[in-house]
Amino acid sequence: MSIDKTTPKALAHYSVNIKIKLASLWTSLMFLYIYADYFQLMTPEKLEKMMQLQTPVGPTSPGLLVIFSVILIIPALMIFLSVFLKPPLNKWLNIIIALLYSGISILIIISDIGYDWQAFFVLFNFIELVVFATIIAQAWKWPRTNMDHSNPVS
Repeated sequence: MSIDKTTPKALAHYSVNIKIKLASLWTSLMFLYIYADYFQLMTPEKLEKMMQLQTPVGPTSPGLLVIFSVILIIPALMIFLSVFLKPPLNKWLNIIIALLYSGISILIIISDIGYDWQAFFVLFNFIELVVFATIIAQAWKWPRTNMDHSNPVS
């Protein structure tokens, strides 16, 4: 009786469309936003300030809530837009939006670093910067097609 000792086959590696990669990155980013904001509700005095209609940038107002909404609507829409927009607009929109939101993350890191209760928030923002950098890198090296407009070439 002999035991068949065949070598295991290598795992298949499938190429993922750039649009799916970008949509996945924006989806990950939205989860980071949701969890960071959720955990922030557990920090001292956060709920009390919310009940007193206070935000980090001043008193809550209908206009401020619209601004906060737009800030979160844009990356949420980038999930959809990354899949459906045509490549040239898609590439540059991903790069520009990721750069703008990187700036927001950097400002948050600068304003929160050194505060014990915000260490988790700084961590989330560092990870967000990694995701933004990946979005920019992926969009920047968007695959090109041959002159006959057939198969993409990496």
